[in-house]
Amino acid sequence: MTVHEDVGAFSPDSEWPQDATEWLMLLREEPDDAEIRARFEVWRSASPDHPRDWEEITHTMGVLRRVTPVVEVPVGRQVRRRSVIQRIGLGRGRVGLAAFSLAASVVLLAFLGPDIALRLRADSVTGRQEVRTIVLVDGSQIVLAPQSAIASRFENGRREVRLLKGEALFTVRHDAAHPFTVFARGLTVTDVGTVFDVDAQDAGRVTVAVREGQVSLGGIVSEHSPILLGAGEELSARDGTTETRTVASTEVGTWAQGKLVVHDWSVSAVVARLSPYAPGPIMVYGKTLAAECVTGIYTLTDPQGALRTLADGQNARVVHATPWLTILHR
Repeated sequence: MTVHEDVGAFSPDSEWPQDATEWLMLLREEPDDAEIRARFEVWRSASPDHPRDWEEITHTMGVLRRVTPVVEVPVGRQVRRRSVIQRIGLGRGRVGLAAFSLAASVVLLAFLGPDIALRLRADSVTGRQEVRTIVLVDGSQIVLAPQSAIASRFENGRREVRLLKGEALFTVRHDAAHPFTVFARGLTVTDVGTVFDVDAQDAGRVTVAVREGQVSLGGIVSEHSPILLGAGEELSARDGTTETRTVASTEVGTWAQGKLVVHDWSVSAVVARLSPYAPGPIMVYGKTLAAECVTGIYTLTDPQGALRTLADGQNARVVHATPWLTILHR
């Protein structure tokens, strides 16, 4: 008798897992259970997509396991199996104790915050889910996004801020005799009396967008003749290349008011921006889903609600592996 005949075919109402993410959690709980393994093999051979999905999720988890050790939670075998199967079968968005071993490799990353070296360099650092408003000695104001850091220097007529990490919205009190300058990844932003946003969240890229007034850009984008950006203009610099485009000035820095406004962003880009506002990391499982483009307004003060809105629009699901790890997948 073949394995297929022994365990039977899957149906949409089966209590057994229906995708790679859930199978990973169940198999981690019961690696030696012959029936579970047989059911898994049936699922994997049921569609050409399943082997590819399985390879992708196991590769992702393998990378996470190399970041920090996995902590195993000892639980009785029968209790574990019953709990995991019931939770997967009764509610597709829930998992059992298997999630602890799955997510342990990222829990430390979620709560340790910026590394010690960054803290030593910074004057102000924000953690996960933290938005902080800083009033400088000259009356200028900085709103720091979650997981961001700045260092400032106000002496001998200098007004300088270094964005060491993350994103910040600047409202500057203009003083022609003492320019206000922001440094971020080799880019120099000098205020000409304005409200502007500097974003260095994406690796290797820095973006400046102006809500009010005007800024002068130098450094990596222009060593000789500064580039002027006015209200409703945005410049992105990456790998020695720059891109300038027109944006709605009213949408610049809306994250500081708890709103994320996106136009033709990839799902992975939206999730990357939502993640710092959530209790722990959010992962996108599936290259096709990650690359799909969306347009919309998402509420940062309710990141889980925003994620559900994103998932609904893409026919995807949200799995809360633990309070500290969320997975978006189909």
